[in-house]
Amino acid sequence: MTTRLDRLVGLLDTGATPVVRSTAARQIGGIQRQHPEELFRLLARVYEYIGSKSWDTRVAAAQAFDAIAKEVSEWDPPVEEDIKPTIVDDEEDLLTFAQYNVDSVIRNGRLLLGSAGKEYDDGLEGLDAQARMALQRAQMKKRLGIGAQFLDVDLLDDVDLGADSPPVTDVKRVDKRRKVEEAAPNGAESADIDMSKLSARERNRLKRKERMNGGKKKAKVDVGPKTGNGESGVVMSQTAVDVTEQPGGGAIVVEAKKADSRETLFAISSGRWAFEAVVEILCIDLFSPSWESRHGAAMALREIFRSHGFGAGRVSGLTKEENQRRNQQFLEDVCVRLVCVFTLDRFGDFVADHVVAPVRETCAQALGVVSQFLAQDALVATQKALLQLVERGGRKDAAIWEARHAGLSGLRYVVAVRRDVAALLAGGTLDAALGGLGDGDDDVRGVSAETLLPLVDSLVMCQPGRILDVVSAVWAALADVTDDLTASAASVMALLARLVSHPDVRSAVVEAGQTRPQEYALAVLVPRLFPFFRHAIAAVRRAALQTLLTFAEMPSGDAAWVDAACLRLVYQNIVLEVHDDISELSARLWLALLRLLSHGDITVDHLLAPPDVAAMFQLAATPIGVRLSLALLYDIPSTASVRHNVDAAMVQQDLGLIPRESVIRARVLAAAALGQLLAAWPQDARAAAFTGLLAQAMQSGWALQSQLASVVAEEFVMAERTQLIEAGTPVGNAMARGAVSLTADLLAPLLDALTTVLNVSDPEFRDLDRALAQVRADCSVLLDSAVAESCLAAAQAQALLPAAPGFSMAAATHICGPAFDAFATRASGDARVMLGERRLRATSSMDYHTRLRQQLNVSTAASVASAVVAIGQLPTKLNAVLRSLMTAVKQEHSPLLQARAATAVARMAALCYNGHEARLTAPADKMVRNLATFVCADPWSTPVFAQRASQTESILMLEMVQREQAARDTTTSSNGAAAASAQMAAAASASAQASQRKRRGGPSRQDESDACVAVPLVQAASASSSEEQEKEQAARLVVRGAEAAVTAIARLFGPELIRSVPRLWECVTQPLAATYSAAVEDDSADVSFGAAGSPAAQNAIDALRVLLALAPALHEELHGQLVDTLPWVLSALVSRYASVRHMAARTLAEVCAVVTPPAMQAFIQRSLPSLADTTRTHRRQGLAEAVYYVIQRLGETVLPYVTFLMVPVLGRMSDTNEQTRLVCTNCFAQLLKLVPLEADIPDPVGFPAELVAQRDHERRFLAQLMDSSKLEPFRIPVKVNATLRKYQQEGVDWLAFLNKYELHGVLCDDMGLGKTLQTICVVASDHYLRQQRFTDANAADCQPLPSLVVCPPTLISHWEQEIRHYTENLRPMCYSGPPSERRPLIPQIAANAADVVIMSYDVVRNDIELLAAQNWNYCVLDEGHVIKNARTKLTLAVKRLRARRRLVLSGTPVQNNVIELWSLFDYLMPGFLGSERQFNELYARPILASRDAKQMSTAQVAGELALKALHKQVLPFLLRRMKEDVLHDLPPKIIQDYYCELSPLQKFLYDEFAKSAVPGNLKKSLGLSGSETAGGEAAKGAPVPHVFQALQYLRKVCNHPALVLTPKHPLFAQVEGELAARGADLHSLDIAPKLQALKDLLNQCGIGLQPAMDGKCDLLDDSLDSVSASHRVLIFCQHREMIERIEQDLFTRHMPGVTYMRVDGTVEARRRQEIVTRFNSDPSIDCLLLTTHVGGLGLNLTGADTVIFVEHDYNPAMDVQAMDRAHRLGQTRVVNVYRLITRNTLEEKIMGLQAFKLHMANTIVNQQNASLASMNTDQLLDLFNVSAPKTSAPSSGETAVAGSKSIAKAIEGLEDLWDSSQYEDEFNLDGFISSLQQ
Repeated sequence: MTTRLDRLVGLLDTGATPVVRSTAARQIGGIQRQHPEELFRLLARVYEYIGSKSWDTRVAAAQAFDAIAKEVSEWDPPVEEDIKPTIVDDEEDLLTFAQYNVDSVIRNGRLLLGSAGKEYDDGLEGLDAQARMALQRAQMKKRLGIGAQFLDVDLLDDVDLGADSPPVTDVKRVDKRRKVEEAAPNGAESADIDMSKLSARERNRLKRKERMNGGKKKAKVDVGPKTGNGESGVVMSQTAVDVTEQPGGGAIVVEAKKADSRETLFAISSGRWAFEAVVEILCIDLFSPSWESRHGAAMALREIFRSHGFGAGRVSGLTKEENQRRNQQFLEDVCVRLVCVFTLDRFGDFVADHVVAPVRETCAQALGVVSQFLAQDALVATQKALLQLVERGGRKDAAIWEARHAGLSGLRYVVAVRRDVAALLAGGTLDAALGGLGDGDDDVRGVSAETLLPLVDSLVMCQPGRILDVVSAVWAALADVTDDLTASAASVMALLARLVSHPDVRSAVVEAGQTRPQEYALAVLVPRLFPFFRHAIAAVRRAALQTLLTFAEMPSGDAAWVDAACLRLVYQNIVLEVHDDISELSARLWLALLRLLSHGDITVDHLLAPPDVAAMFQLAATPIGVRLSLALLYDIPSTASVRHNVDAAMVQQDLGLIPRESVIRARVLAAAALGQLLAAWPQDARAAAFTGLLAQAMQSGWALQSQLASVVAEEFVMAERTQLIEAGTPVGNAMARGAVSLTADLLAPLLDALTTVLNVSDPEFRDLDRALAQVRADCSVLLDSAVAESCLAAAQAQALLPAAPGFSMAAATHICGPAFDAFATRASGDARVMLGERRLRATSSMDYHTRLRQQLNVSTAASVASAVVAIGQLPTKLNAVLRSLMTAVKQEHSPLLQARAATAVARMAALCYNGHEARLTAPADKMVRNLATFVCADPWSTPVFAQRASQTESILMLEMVQREQAARDTTTSSNGAAAASAQMAAAASASAQASQRKRRGGPSRQDESDACVAVPLVQAASASSSEEQEKEQAARLVVRGAEAAVTAIARLFGPELIRSVPRLWECVTQPLAATYSAAVEDDSADVSFGAAGSPAAQNAIDALRVLLALAPALHEELHGQLVDTLPWVLSALVSRYASVRHMAARTLAEVCAVVTPPAMQAFIQRSLPSLADTTRTHRRQGLAEAVYYVIQRLGETVLPYVTFLMVPVLGRMSDTNEQTRLVCTNCFAQLLKLVPLEADIPDPVGFPAELVAQRDHERRFLAQLMDSSKLEPFRIPVKVNATLRKYQQEGVDWLAFLNKYELHGVLCDDMGLGKTLQTICVVASDHYLRQQRFTDANAADCQPLPSLVVCPPTLISHWEQEIRHYTENLRPMCYSGPPSERRPLIPQIAANAADVVIMSYDVVRNDIELLAAQNWNYCVLDEGHVIKNARTKLTLAVKRLRARRRLVLSGTPVQNNVIELWSLFDYLMPGFLGSERQFNELYARPILASRDAKQMSTAQVAGELALKALHKQVLPFLLRRMKEDVLHDLPPKIIQDYYCELSPLQKFLYDEFAKSAVPGNLKKSLGLSGSETAGGEAAKGAPVPHVFQALQYLRKVCNHPALVLTPKHPLFAQVEGELAARGADLHSLDIAPKLQALKDLLNQCGIGLQPAMDGKCDLLDDSLDSVSASHRVLIFCQHREMIERIEQDLFTRHMPGVTYMRVDGTVEARRRQEIVTRFNSDPSIDCLLLTTHVGGLGLNLTGADTVIFVEHDYNPAMDVQAMDRAHRLGQTRVVNVYRLITRNTLEEKIMGLQAFKLHMANTIVNQQNASLASMNTDQLLDLFNVSAPKTSAPSSGETAVAGSKSIAKAIEGLEDLWDSSQYEDEFNLDGFISSLQQ
């Protein structure tokens, strides 16, 4: 079981979202606050992830470092006379800038790239962490090329030389391939530190410390809690023990705890800075060959120094001055290392249009953080080094752009952080940056501009005289742009925008413009920006617009620089731009320019003439899909010699490249801009400029022109009204008629034109001409084909097809209708088919024309009606306006146009309701009711009660989710919500299949009505007809528009909604109040729903749906009314009807999202307890559905309520209703991931005390569920005749916890840890306590019930013996033997004649019909992996057993495939892991795919992630302890592979098999390609053996030739003759090397030795020492035949003195335990021969200390189980395991297969997450490859392959880089500075 820390640390890597990861990081900091003594452990755990391959994981780990550091008090050691100064002699190891020389570092240092290939092999593979760090520390300076006198080891001791002795320069060269020499002295230090891992200097240093400290051991530092005084206590390490009280209380067991040494590297001596060791390790990681490690180390250093830069390097006992000096030396050392990384790092990520160097950028941030604490001289030295790096990088003869880039990055952060000394730094930094701006390298120019960004304020303050120099350099850099794809343009433009945003810079430019207008006047400078408006890089366009917007918003209000070109280009930007944010910025700039002009001397009509306005309108009104006229585009010459036309697709109107919606958005924004232009136009000139233009557009016959003209009018009027609303006029009054003074000569004709268009019922638009031309062309082809086939005369065809001007849809309808029917009858068969195809094409064109015409009518009418509403002068009859708007709400396909129509509907409501006229109010009420009806138009989002009235005990959510999943047509997604939907879809499918199976059984009429639940499920998933899809799309369209309209009304009216629009709120409250006026607990309120024709049910469903749409848009002042609806919603939640429950669950989730605290509190207190109501299924279903939707809707917001939801859901994971169980199981799986994050979440506002108490109680439960160490101790109430160890008592505690909360689990302790004893303890305790409760209270749920133990036959007697031995209150019964003996025991079992019944799996399978009727208390499956195959009769029989508690015992729950784990949990908690199909898709397939080494890394990573996810899913229900972790006194187990060579006879048989036809036939049978074998032709007619028969044959050949050479073998006579010729036979040892090897091993064990005449042992190898015959051996084989060979050919012939026994299938099951007992008790028995399948399970064979495997199982768990028969509790000797393997044969492949299976099993079921998290994903499949050892000198071919692999590896490593937006967030300078100020 894992601790909370394990889970939190794991979430740093596996958290589904950044929010989850950051929350986990913060809570790790919370652990440091609560347990300050755990600092080093926390640092060690988080350090594991700081170098992860995943960027997100590294960021989360850095956040964890930050959270930990913030909880540690600042280190400022006091100066006290009674404290001895700590001896510090490490100052000489610190680097200084005096040593730094950029040329030396570049020349001698090793470049740091992105690869971590073999070229960086340091020879550190065999070293542990301490030795690795020591050697890396020694090598680092050499790699940097600085400080050569401090390389590794001094020849003389510093003490010998004296205090003033200079450092010795003679050094020893370190061989990086050898390990550190071993010279561990005896002494106190050796107990804590391995001296062999340290250099001579480090050993001398430790000796001096030892002498100064009087020989005291190193102690850990207590670094908290925070006190603020810098004091820290000392915590001495002590040996810890575990004390376990035994049952009965008469004895205790004391055991020593195993020490945890993970934090050894991070611990420091008393009196030193707590982070000193970890900083040293991170500084070494800065120079790792892996860029991820460098990046992670820099991030960690950044976070540590952010909080603890002041305490770095300080030690106790020194004066303040000395500590200050040491602090500056330490910080300077770190700065030097960071600058060295700048010098050597060459890794860059080329994203989009520029390069990002994540390592250098993060190191620059770290340098900036450290610079906060640097003194002035050190800061100047740092700047000098960076300037030196910039100069060196720009050297003409050998430029290094990365070095210059890095130096400028460092300067950028240092200057940004140390603004207090800006005057000191500004000059040199400014010179370097200005030089970089003129550099020819684009990236250097870009980073130079970024360097100056934070200097703008400092520049103005410290260097005011150089402002114009910077401005000039920026404009010059822009002028140097020779290519539109120049990346630096974005940075330079951003710098320009930042400069002009500063008022002093603007003032300087304005003043310079007055004195030197030819250089600095805005009228001169602004036009230089125009070429960048349509730059190929979006960031450049954005920055150029932002710069111009800054000029436009200057307070001075000088508009002299605004000209016609500026306006035309900005407008053109709106028309051509496809990025929404740039379009919005262009619109803002346009409005700012108009406002600027309105306050200036120059009006807009002086810049733009009416022809210009007409051209601008004509550009926007170009029909969509028609190429834009270049004559209408305003072009500006560019300085770039290479231009890239970013607008080509938009100009060409290529709708294949640009979405139609983007084009519509651009045109509408352009029309809106013209409307704002009209509002800014002088009032007296408006009519002349716009009346004719707009009227002509309305009468043009073009739909698009009418739409855009309407938008112009609408935006013009709304621009006027906006001024009123901003001034405080209420919305309704602002919308009222007469509120705006409009120009009469403009308004009257405009309103007339709008009204005219609105009143035309079915207008003809010229936009349809192209579609109509296509229809005519298709009709022409049809008629020409008829003429060609002689079905129609040419004259007739000409008469049927009018000329283009006169052609209409009526003519097309006639041609494809009556005319076609007439002439098609005269066509032959083939011709008729061809003509049919031609007509189909023509009718398709006609359908398109019809749809287009309808859509144009809808869009145009809605635009015109919106303009009329905006004007505010509604016509007398509102039908035309209302119809147009409501039709658009229902049918408009464009989201933008539909949203505008919805807004117009809201304005219409404001006009009507604020007019207080009956003629307006009544239509408005009807409009609102219709909107409420439209919201419910989709039957899939709003269930139709009449269609689902029969669905009572079902959950519609399953059906809905499955349908959504089928519509998406996607598989599992990485997103948590999508994955949950996929799980629900699979669950729904399983539920449907189950329902169909029930229907096959012949249900009654009532059953049939209930069973129809699943019918729509299948139909929805398979619905594919276009007609049905169109209906569904139309319904979704209606709902989208209605929801937009309802939302617009709610937001427009705000807090006045309910008062002003009462009808909308009544649509919610009246139906719900009429039905649910009773209390929540009363679910009889909806009984009337069942009445025939009653609309109450549908009204309630519709009201809930409207509330669902309305809730998010309600004003905060109305949230109280929203809370008032909760009782109704909660009442509907427990309705008897599934459709009502479904709608209530979704509505509740939305209400909870809006008013979370009160809604969740009401749900938890009033409804959630009913989830435990076992009497009413519909209640549980409704609440389970609500929990699911609440989790999905709230996301991370649900964290404070996780405990309240999780415990009730957990109780329903074994619900009798299948659908409830599926939903609750899925909810539990989602909540389980959030449990680690819940602990430190603050209570919601207004949380009542009773809920706080309930949460604390349930937190304790969850803590015990997630962490076995938190379990409440369980006192065993009965006497147990055994001494329980600590881990065994903890196991009993866990089993008792499961018992208490009615849970089920898998006890998968390692073999030999006493699973049987722990199970007996909990079963005996439960039987005793149940009996007590039944006796005392006659409790019905405690009636006597027997427990059942199912086990392999060999263990039946073992279980009986153990129960009788350990307990006195349990009566065991063995249910075994033939049917005639065991079946008479059934009545005794029913009569409770036994407390525990023991039987085998085979008996359960055979007698399941008798056993299924029996209720059991416990059902224990020993060796539960027997039911791994879910489809066997045995497994199906076991799953039919009925028991209150289910428990699986297995040391190897996963053996071959992860699907086995699904079978186990399908027995324990059906549905917990989904259906078998879903489990295969989510887990099994990715894991198995990752096994193939040929798979891409993505498949391997997917397999690893699936393993991790499955591990975390099943974690709470498995308890796993390993022997090495709990049995510290258990001797080790040593496994050795003993290789044998094939004998000549075996090679002969192997070769003959290869030459035969069998291999080729097998390939054919398996579908593999391969050439024909030599004997292929002769064997064509021979039967093909099964592949397993061939494998079995080869295995037998490897074991012993006699196993295959039977008289039926074709080579039998030949082989027998050859053997006889040389005096041998098939039983000779020389033909069976395995028997010879077995004989040698037994001899080495002292078994079977024949004493010679001289009394010495006759050994085959004289070099072996004499071995005492004290060893006893277990010999395992797979088959009885091999055991017989050992008996007859080895023991009988060559080792007659060996005493042995035998256990295999021939031994009766009841006698096997007797043999085991005798072997353990009789030391005279040398060997025990066993088959793995019979003797490898459950037996205790500790009498042996040697295990020999003659044969091996494909299933590694079988071999592991077998070898642990001897290596288990009670063993006192070292256990040696020998595996006999025949080299270069099938057996080696078997061992490789075992490796994969073992890894898979250990990953899913392990002791803790730490081992999983530390696993290197890159090496996942290395465990599974059986390959030759590496050679030191590969061939050229091998080198090429290795090189290609390293390149592929490097490319794969780059996959995890971020995109540009993520880089912008992480490396945002403003965000970084603000984080330092927190």
